[in-house]
Amino acid sequence: MIIDTTLFNDEFDMLDIHLSISENYVDHWIILEANRTFSGKLKPYNLTNNLQKYKEKYGDRIEVVNLELNETQTNLICETMMRQGLSSALEKFDNEDIVIHGDLDEIIDPTKWNQIIALMDKNNCSVSCGFEMYFYKFDQKAGRNWKGSVVARKRMFKTPHGLYKGSEEMGIKRKNRVNAVGTTDPVGWHWTWMGNDEIIKNKVVSCIESQYRDPNQVLEAFKNKDTTIAVNHKSASEIIKPVYPNVVLDVLKRYSFYWHNPLQ
Repeated sequence: MIIDTTLFNDEFDMLDIHLSISENYVDHWIILEANRTFSGKLKPYNLTNNLQKYKEKYGDRIEVVNLELNETQTNLICETMMRQGLSSALEKFDNEDIVIHGDLDEIIDPTKWNQIIALMDKNNCSVSCGFEMYFYKFDQKAGRNWKGSVVARKRMFKTPHGLYKGSEEMGIKRKNRVNAVGTTDPVGWHWTWMGNDEIIKNKVVSCIESQYRDPNQVLEAFKNKDTTIAVNHKSASEIIKPVYPNVVLDVLKRYSFYWHNPLQ
């Protein structure tokens, strides 16, 4: 059994993309949805309120876990509690079942899945997946790669938070993957800061690093193709002609809004 675990805020397009691509290797999805964003802002249970649509397509393969947080549980504490909050839903699975944990916009390449499993079993430890990173559009590539999802057998970790961040302590920001083996080459993609104008602006006030910035200024920077300004001076990017496997491209082509130069 292969179980994919992740978190959800309001990114329905990215959820559809994530499910459509990962169903090539995933048996069961567990998605945690809290009543607050990482920044502590109250929000509705967006996915829970629209779950029937996904049940009609995926049936019992998809499972949603709700988590109620209070106003003092914000930022890194909030993120930690969300990732740890997936643990109870994993109890029913066997120790040899395979668990993926990452963010919704982190997608493993289906054509690289078998080599990830081989690497995990060869080293008998979790695999930290290196990803190519794209900002705002599927053809705007960052100048650096991303340390993304982690894959492990259930017996190899205590909670998804510890698997992803490398520590069970509350408030750990940076990822510590010293107990995992890393992939030599990228095995997937981090498609970050993607969505319509409202999704982008809502992410600004919802996530940890950008919650005090002006949403309109961030959105304008993305529209000007300036990710250095938009994402806290972390990374420049350039528009390229990316090469995606056909199984992935068939999904991405459905979303013309997510391309600077839509594919025909």
